[in-house]
Amino acid sequence: MGPTVHLVLTREWARECGFSGEDAEVIAQSDLAFDASFPARASLANITRHFAPGAWAWSRHYYRRAVRCRDLTMLGYALHCAQDAVAHGTLGENHVLANLGLRREPDSWDVAPPGIRQRIERVSRERLLRYRAGRE
Repeated sequence: MGPTVHLVLTREWARECGFSGEDAEVIAQSDLAFDASFPARASLANITRHFAPGAWAWSRHYYRRAVRCRDLTMLGYALHCAQDAVAHGTLGENHVLANLGLRREPDSWDVAPPGIRQRIERVSRERLLRYRAGRE
């Protein structure tokens, strides 16, 4: 979803969920940096971090590490995986369909259907609020 979701909106949602400006920035910067740390085309393991169903498992993994270690970077990673799982679809189907000209570009927030936007915001806020409450 690019910097609109992974940086700008994640920062905004974190602030609205009660994180300080500094903590919200760490979370958002980590969310954005995830693509550089784990580029999807670099390996099969990295691909699984960006497309459902693997991205959901990675999101849980990073979220648990975030809670256990009180690590905001891991929280940003957890958000990135969940956001991508919603946007990219199962096994990257939304990218395949976009490449065939049959569907919108899955990494563009501006053309994402309202339902996709709502799901991305909902999963992001749920994880942020659950982290603030200290729950796994």
